[in-house]
Amino acid sequence: PPPIVEAAEEHRIPIITEILGYVGAALALWAVMFLVTEFWGNLSDWAQISLFAVVAIVLLAAGTALLDTAEPAIRRLSSILWAGSVVSLSGSTFIAFESVAGLDPELPWTLVGAIAAAIGGLMLRRHPSVAQQVVLFAAVLTTAIALLSFGPEPEMFVFGFVVWAYGLVWMLVARSGLLQPKGAGMVLGAVAMLVGAQITGAEGDLTTIGVLLGLATAGMLAGFGVMLRERLPIILGGVGIFLFVPQAMFHFFGEAMGGMFGLFASGLLLVGLAIWFGRHKEAL
Repeated sequence: PPPIVEAAEEHRIPIITEILGYVGAALALWAVMFLVTEFWGNLSDWAQISLFAVVAIVLLAAGTALLDTAEPAIRRLSSILWAGSVVSLSGSTFIAFESVAGLDPELPWTLVGAIAAAIGGLMLRRHPSVAQQVVLFAAVLTTAIALLSFGPEPEMFVFGFVVWAYGLVWMLVARSGLLQPKGAGMVLGAVAMLVGAQITGAEGDLTTIGVLLGLATAGMLAGFGVMLRERLPIILGGVGIFLFVPQAMFHFFGEAMGGMFGLFASGLLLVGLAIWFGRHKEAL
């Protein structure tokens, strides 16, 4: 066949491989879920640990076998398999610490998070990808929240502020280039900031603080993007505006007109951002 046809066929093969890998993993996951639903309660602790461990080893081996290739589709599949291996290993170690070792509830989560963070960090260094960064992000956050659970249970706003601060640090570290891919790190950090602000205001008497923190976060993200001439923070700031401006209007002005005014104001702000994008796209 002509060279163009050959190139198209060569490109199609990795895509098919990736799709087959995802479908196979999904079928295996459904099978595991069925086994868990039907027989999990009858399995001993060591049988449960072994099942998770076997899945972790298989996924790690499969991901490693596909890693050394320049084809992006295959590398994406490899990163997903590696991420799944960390999740499976976390399930195995959690059962070992909680059911077999009989540790207090807070300690297994802390240990599992720390182990997953260590492995996830090594994987991210070896194979920078979105999946590996998500694993590391979740593992470190799990460890931090588990550490807060020692001693008297903190108020909900403490958890919210910790998540917010963690997101800010993660986003800034990603922006510096220490976390790759940089865009994925900035999105994860910004999402954590917005979720943290939402959690902060989850309790009735602290709703005002949560709403104001959310508005400040949205403004900071948008301003950060404008100042640095980067699209991604501006888009994330727009998402924050869409989330928190209506909440602010409902909270401060009541449900009747406040919500509609909030939606109207959010729409105007987002339209304004779109206009700014259109007029300054060459500068971004």
